[in-house]
Amino acid sequence: MLVFVFTALSLLSPCLATIPRPRGVAISMASFYKPDVPFQCLDGSKQVPFEYVNDDYCDCPDGSDEPGTSACTNGKFHCTNAGYRPINILSSRVNDGICDCCDGSDEWEGNIECVNNCKELGRKMREDREKQMQLQDSGYKVKLQYMEEGKKRRAEKRAEMETLEQSKVELEALKNEVEARKIEVEGPEKEAKEKHEQAWKEVQEAKKAELDKIKAETAFYEMDENKDNRVDLVEIKAHAQFDVDNNGEVCDSEAREHLEIGEEADHVDLEHFMEKVWPNIRDFYKSPAEQEDKGDNQEIEPKLPPRPGRRYVKNKLPMIERKKLQMREKPEDNMLEPPKATSSGVPDLVVPPTGEEENRVGENKTGEEEAMPEYDDETKQLIAVADAARKQFTDADNALRDAENAIRDLQNYLNLDYGPNEEFSALKGNCYEYTDREYTYKLCGFEKATQRPKAGGSETTLGNWGKWEGTPEDKYAAQKYENGQSCWNGPNRSVKVNMKCGLENKVTGTSEPSRCEYAFDFETPARCTEPPARASDDTHDEL
Repeated sequence: MLVFVFTALSLLSPCLATIPRPRGVAISMASFYKPDVPFQCLDGSKQVPFEYVNDDYCDCPDGSDEPGTSACTNGKFHCTNAGYRPINILSSRVNDGICDCCDGSDEWEGNIECVNNCKELGRKMREDREKQMQLQDSGYKVKLQYMEEGKKRRAEKRAEMETLEQSKVELEALKNEVEARKIEVEGPEKEAKEKHEQAWKEVQEAKKAELDKIKAETAFYEMDENKDNRVDLVEIKAHAQFDVDNNGEVCDSEAREHLEIGEEADHVDLEHFMEKVWPNIRDFYKSPAEQEDKGDNQEIEPKLPPRPGRRYVKNKLPMIERKKLQMREKPEDNMLEPPKATSSGVPDLVVPPTGEEENRVGENKTGEEEAMPEYDDETKQLIAVADAARKQFTDADNALRDAENAIRDLQNYLNLDYGPNEEFSALKGNCYEYTDREYTYKLCGFEKATQRPKAGGSETTLGNWGKWEGTPEDKYAAQKYENGQSCWNGPNRSVKVNMKCGLENKVTGTSEPSRCEYAFDFETPARCTEPPARASDDTHDEL
């Protein structure tokens, strides 16, 4: 092909080979060097006789009169380099003992013997060019597939999003419908449950009130030492737990304070005791029998003449601490039987109730409150209907959320720029790794770039997808991944991915040009271009 081009150029432009030109002048500039007319300096500054050209003296300011010598420091010497690529070198390199032109024409004085290797360089250049063209050709075929698949994928996702948008409207309507149904059936359910729970609460409160009444009556008759159906000052002063100031005795004022009576009275009856006294002492009152159960057996002198067979026990703890301890105990533990009348008509002290009696007042044998009984059949049916409505609402709400998430994912995909013809969409959702001596780098297209140590350890995010960052003329030559993990005492990491044509998608190299700023080299068929028609090389103008 090269021979054909050379022959064609010789036939089409025979004058090119006949134009005389001084040494170091390109064929394209030969018309400016005419032997029969004075030479006009190329910058137009002046004219000199033609014989001044290449006379080894610099006459023109631009050095154009000495293209073949080293007389002018700013002159240019043209290497013809037949069979290879012609080049221009500084005239100062002419005859400097170094072969700058592959044809050796810059060393024409013969101070050094230069080998003409232009044909060999031309052959290698053409081979490299052919390989590059084959690479572009093969890669471009893959790129065409990427383009077709990318356009198809975008069309499918647009259609899918339209379907989901319509489905979303229907799901919103369904959700509103089942939500209204749920609200409708939850009303009767709530009303029935509240009615049942309120009834059970009233039962429990009644049981607790009954228990409290029994405990109050029991406490009254425990304090009524002389069994005259009233509690007087002397009797309450016998109970050290009413010693408010903890001075070792219960004074009149303390007794009156607890009995809720004034100076004119000295006793209270059962009705007054239950209404005024018991609410204030129920949380800390302990019967003598209960105090004995604590294991404190230190006897004290009674405040009242002891009844036959009764022993008074003094608690070793100060009154304030005893009250604190007593208040932490469950009131239910103090449950006693109501007082019973003796044969003389005077109520006697009572004993703790049996388990059967405990159940009767609302507690089980373990001291825990009874569980609320099951709902009746009508309430159960209302609950079942409401449960079904709630499940329908949950299913409809989940379906709507799924549709919204799918729409959001599709929108994110469609908002990305995958190139003029969707060719870079092949990188979306795929990751590519590259390992050097220390790290394994990973690039996930349009998502992120990471780094992890080969020896093991956590992965570091070098950057998240940001934008295309090529040149204004070639926008898709590079990608930018930004806002990665911050460097210690430095900026956030980032990666620039330089893309070039290749037969497969792969990372071919990594570097860190600046601190925390990385560079990846990436090959992909998406960067290949349609190869031009085979043409001759650029040496034809030097024949």
